[in-house]
Amino acid sequence: MMKIKTYFFYFTIFYHSFAVSKNYYKKFEEALQYYKEERFRLSEKKFRIILEKERDYKDPASQLFIAKSQAQQGLWSNARRTCKTLLTKYENSPYEVNIYTLLGDCAFNEGKITSAFQNYLKARKLIDNLTYKNEVDQRLYNCIGLGLSEEKIEGMLFRERNNFNRAIINLARCYQSWVNGNNYTMKSMIKEIDTYFLPGKFSNIFGELKKSADQISAQPITFGVIIPLSGFNKKLGESYLLGLVESFKSSNIRFIIYDSKGKGANALKIAKNIYGNNLISGIIGPLTSDEVFALSGSMLEIPILIPKLTPVNIPALNENLFFLTPSMKTLAEKTAHLMINELGYTSIAILSPGYGEHKLNTDYFIKECHQLGVSPVAIEWYVEAPLDLSRQLSSIRQKAWQLIPNEDIQENMINLEIDSLDALFDVDVQDFFSLPNEDKEKMDKRDSSKVELETIQALYIPIGEDELTYIGTQLPFYNLKTNIFGNQNWLNMKLLNQNVIGPHVQGLRIVSDFASTIINEKDDSSINYYNMGYEHVNFLEQVLKNTFFNRKQLAQKLRNQKGYFGDNITIGFTGPKKNENGSVQVLQYQNQKITVIGTFEGQSYRKSIP
Repeated sequence: MMKIKTYFFYFTIFYHSFAVSKNYYKKFEEALQYYKEERFRLSEKKFRIILEKERDYKDPASQLFIAKSQAQQGLWSNARRTCKTLLTKYENSPYEVNIYTLLGDCAFNEGKITSAFQNYLKARKLIDNLTYKNEVDQRLYNCIGLGLSEEKIEGMLFRERNNFNRAIINLARCYQSWVNGNNYTMKSMIKEIDTYFLPGKFSNIFGELKKSADQISAQPITFGVIIPLSGFNKKLGESYLLGLVESFKSSNIRFIIYDSKGKGANALKIAKNIYGNNLISGIIGPLTSDEVFALSGSMLEIPILIPKLTPVNIPALNENLFFLTPSMKTLAEKTAHLMINELGYTSIAILSPGYGEHKLNTDYFIKECHQLGVSPVAIEWYVEAPLDLSRQLSSIRQKAWQLIPNEDIQENMINLEIDSLDALFDVDVQDFFSLPNEDKEKMDKRDSSKVELETIQALYIPIGEDELTYIGTQLPFYNLKTNIFGNQNWLNMKLLNQNVIGPHVQGLRIVSDFASTIINEKDDSSINYYNMGYEHVNFLEQVLKNTFFNRKQLAQKLRNQKGYFGDNITIGFTGPKKNENGSVQVLQYQNQKITVIGTFEGQSYRKSIP
């Protein structure tokens, strides 16, 4: 959504409204404050009271904010109706830019991409402010990437008189032809784009289309992309698709986009339709677990590249499914290999959720430890939100204490260290410097808790989602000097870098399928799916090298590829069918940063060069 960023805009709203009373100003400011505080239901209610009781339904400013408040609540149809009423009642008003932009946002979020594109174009030609214009250009760019109706954009071009908009529309037509594999049409359309009027935001995609038009000689290879562009998971689908678009290079790869709505039955039906089209060599997608399981039972003889999910044992059952990310079983097993084979640890403790896939993941880890000749010295489970892990962590500490040889206990007591956290426990000078009484050979509970124990070499904590705050803040209180190993749920940098967590988990290692970290809590999945789409295009370009392959050839080429090493992911197919990604990355947290310190390629481990 385009947010109103300055008070200047608010002043403009007042200036263009009718004569207003001080009472009106006060109520408007109150409603506006609710909007800025993101209390959108309340702001809608207050602006509606102003419109109906103060202004007799004759206040476009209040009506605009009613629409914006509705949109922020996801009430797209309501916001659209309010906007259309505004356009009808107040022609050529100073709010048309905001109204058309808001109409575009409503359409985009409802999956009506071509309608959104049309409204953004209407807004663009009314904008003078360069910052707003750049924001609208980004929206137009996203619409082009998600695909437009060729018939409708032809109609837009016929009616459009603004030269900048015409250049954008012609670019959209050219891109759509490229997506559909119409090389002759694309070469013709590229000449119709007037680069003098084409905004800078679109220069990269124009350049790549131009290269593609000049270089295409071989038959293009086409992939059907099955992703959710509507329904509950639409943001993931849109982000993945935009990653595909952003990574667009001048190659012979073509994508035909299908909306699965995130439903398994839809994905299976689309896949069968694609299978009946011999011009399509492979499938990319789907993204959700329901869809993946729906396709896993099919025996369609066409390579299907699954971007994210890898159910255990499924790769061995269906050789036509190629899983681009390693399974949780692989991640757990590689964590065990890292601890035992690469680092030589034999004293390993575990603190893990005892429910669902998290429990299964830890079971894989324990089993692999046993296969490597190591039995964990302590295993502690929790099944509810880990608000209080005193029982589990005390048990692990007790085990660490038991591992100390008897003759070393007295020495440990003398060589106490004070933790840097003031709130860790209460230690005074007398406690620290006084030597034990010779008659007192055993330490009490309070004294023993001060000893920093090193007997547990590694502590494996594969936390659940949203559990980092609870786990990270409790660990320091148990004074375990150990090496912590986690899972991908630790990769929330905003939380990890907090003073109550970060300093106490320095050196944290995570075996992951992805090198990116969650920077924005509100949009973490979307960011990662965008990066995946970007990387997967690069992977395909490395495999295909501008060569056409039929389905059988493509499957063989994928099995024989030697490995892909991108900025965020690595891909190397292993397993009985050579269709499961066995390549994982080892990440380390140090000094508020995550770095890749190594990569497992099958059974071999390769350290990264600093």
